[in-house]
Amino acid sequence: MIVFSIGFLLILPIINLGFEISLSTSGLSYLSLSNFIKFVFNPLTIFFIVMIFILLSVVLVFEDVFLKRFFYFRSQRIPIKRANLVYFSIKSTVEIFKKRRLKSILYVWIVLYAFNLPFIVFNIRYHSLLRYLISETSSFILWSFASIIYVIAMILIQRRYKGSVLKHIGWNVLQGAFFLILYITSLIFLLILVSFLVPREYAIPAFISSFDRFNSVFSLILFVLSTLFHYAWYTLTTTKAFLLKNDDILNINPKVTPSYFSRSTKVAFSILLCSMIALNSYLIFNITRHGSLLQNITLNQVQVTSHRGYSARYPENTLVAIEGAIEAFADVVEMDVRVTQDNQFVILHDDNLIRTTGINASVTRLPFDVVTSLDAGQWFSMEFSGEKIPSLMQALETTKGRINVNLDLKLTARQVHLIPDLVAIIDQYDMQYQVILTSTCLPCLEKAKEINPNIQTGLITYRINPSLLNNPLIDYVSMRSTFVTQQIVLQVQSSNKKILVWTVNSRSEVERLSNLGVNNIITSRPDYVKQVLFELNADRFIVHLFRIILN
Repeated sequence: MIVFSIGFLLILPIINLGFEISLSTSGLSYLSLSNFIKFVFNPLTIFFIVMIFILLSVVLVFEDVFLKRFFYFRSQRIPIKRANLVYFSIKSTVEIFKKRRLKSILYVWIVLYAFNLPFIVFNIRYHSLLRYLISETSSFILWSFASIIYVIAMILIQRRYKGSVLKHIGWNVLQGAFFLILYITSLIFLLILVSFLVPREYAIPAFISSFDRFNSVFSLILFVLSTLFHYAWYTLTTTKAFLLKNDDILNINPKVTPSYFSRSTKVAFSILLCSMIALNSYLIFNITRHGSLLQNITLNQVQVTSHRGYSARYPENTLVAIEGAIEAFADVVEMDVRVTQDNQFVILHDDNLIRTTGINASVTRLPFDVVTSLDAGQWFSMEFSGEKIPSLMQALETTKGRINVNLDLKLTARQVHLIPDLVAIIDQYDMQYQVILTSTCLPCLEKAKEINPNIQTGLITYRINPSLLNNPLIDYVSMRSTFVTQQIVLQVQSSNKKILVWTVNSRSEVERLSNLGVNNIITSRPDYVKQVLFELNADRFIVHLFRIILN
């Protein structure tokens, strides 16, 4: 488990870097199954896939030879020094790659598949990509394919010992039953924890937000435990130890520590390893904190955007409304951006301030200090008296690393010259992957995309035309929900763009748009829309279990 975790930790930043380079050179702004073929056949993508396959193979080969030796000596009750065990495992791994023993490398992947039937079943059932494949094709086809590959893997690793096949399947079934009980128990614990720690109205959004992460962690635990159990089981039950034949295990002297592993060498190796882990931890922290293009892998999930903050409960476009959207576990918070007399950016929807502040004046005719001093909460409720109009920088400080942001730019073509300043603020907060810029001003969006291609852009429009669909500088199409049809969704998504719809607050409209396959729903009630989507798309067992615990 430690070896696999360290290996994954070291490889993840490379995966992220490779994905960003491959996606940008493919001319794509996000990845989905509709553009997957184009992405995969990009030469840089192929290069990174091969490199990642090699790196993962190194980790798996080392894990394979290490576990074989460990369980062999343990079963024979032969004491062995850890340094000795590590040394000979590294030596065997190096020799396998140095001699280009492709058969041994592929064999490790085959063994890994055959040893992890519970892991395979779990991921087909709960992994988002595989669930999407099932929804697009047929669950029977996917399950049949996985079963055929499993049988082939079993035959390849046990072709000389056909009698053990049934024992192996029985062990897998027994192990699967154990992991199923463990999963249900852990899930119940998570549900109880959410129901106690989160207010009732936010319980379902909180659970949805934690469910995918819970499945990812459980999937990793399942993989590690399943692998360890199988290596131990085979070593203990297979008398001829056929998995160990080619590893020269019996030539290892367990009592002699190689001279290569002197004290100074071990210290140097430990320092190097710790330094690599520290560096990669920092890189992973940056990915988590600042976001990455990996966030733009889009399957069939419908994201929920909270309109003007959580505008159904709080005064719109204020910091308290933004905090409310975060507390409601919205995927994205939408806020409007306008410019003051002195060309400073503030969060405000109307050009005239009278509706939200009582001041009958245009925001463009007042300086920044005056606009940000006005009370923008009292009109909604006396409870929020004193809430001010926030600046763009205040809004980004509040949302950074906590929630993605949709900035609706209330700018005109005459204000395109202000876009470099806007992009500079986004770059200042390292939020290029967390921000989507939407607007009716096409030149504004094109200018922003030219300055920073990693910023997502979306045109707010009432109709679809070929020039929009073929514009590589636009990533989203944002439309009023009542205008959206199945044909429009297909047109937009087949053009490698996503579709946002606004402003949706009724169950019937959420269900309709979910069935149409839109990418993002903008709503004033994010917790309610999340609940509706959860009930529509989640596993029936989990929905009923959650209702029982919540009640």
